Amino acid sequence: FLLLRGQGTEQCESGVKGRYLTGEQQCAFTESFGPGELHSTHGLHEKSPCRDVFRLSNDPDQGFNQVGPEWHNDGSFCRDVFGHVGYHIVKAPAGRGDTRFAHLGAAYDALPPAEQDRYSRCASVNSNGGVLHPLVHDHPISKRRSLYLHTGMTGAIIERVGDPPSGATSGSGGDTLEGLRAWPHAEMDQLFRGFTAVCDLPDICYSHKWEEGDMVIIDNLAVAHKAAPGAHVPESGLRILHRTTGKGMGPLDPDPKLRMPLVLDTAGPCPFSKDAVWVEGYVGFRWGKWEDRTTPH
Repeated sequence: FLLLRGQGTEQCESGVKGRYLTGEQQCAFTESFGPGELHSTHGLHEKSPCRDVFRLSNDPDQGFNQVGPEWHNDGSFCRDVFGHVGYHIVKAPAGRGDTRFAHLGAAYDALPPAEQDRYSRCASVNSNGGVLHPLVHDHPISKRRSLYLHTGMTGAIIERVGDPPSGATSGSGGDTLEGLRAWPHAEMDQLFRGFTAVCDLPDICYSHKWEEGDMVIIDNLAVAHKAAPGAHVPESGLRILHRTTGKGMGPLDPDPKLRMPLVLDTAGPCPFSKDAVWVEGYVGFRWGKWEDRTTPH
């Protein structure tokens, strides 16, 4: 996590006056981390300064709204999730509008040993594409054991509960599913609530109050984030945030020892038991207070 205060120069772009970086400057800064390339998959708002900047705002005329109110990591619909992500405030709200960040290594350490052990045998299935990511992984650089879960775009949780057939190997989705179990609603709801409670702990969560010109860079495999309450409502004052995403550090696949597919077709019929959660779409499993949610994460 890197915070730089007061970045940029006084300017006026799309009618917004303030001290901030140009789109080109933010892209260049983000490229100085990780592999040195951007990986942009987002929609393009008409007021975005360039293709590689994802523009977010509590005013739909200024940027995309209602994005990211749950704990998540960007790019989870990709096998090679984004490596580093940059967030730059173009217009800081006068009222509420923080972004919260949680250390996923510390979140793993906070779990009881029984949960650590069980989660190490599990993977999430992304609802928007079907790629599998481990619930527990070792960070590719620090080797810190960490959690990984997108609480807004997960279509299923798969657990290894039995031995795979002799000779089975992990692959692209055509493997046998013998020995794998998909969780039902109650277990997934408990997981998502528990994950959120841990990430919300004061020792794990940092809530950043934006000041004009702030630029934050995170390691997207080490840190989860979410928009705090108030970030999406006009009563907080105009809020405009520019996001840039860097290329990943390699595929975030389940442990080969688990013999899990790398991709499952969430658009097709559920291949598990009738009580298993199996959700396809840009909005995944609806849990807790998000059960009636219809807008993207």
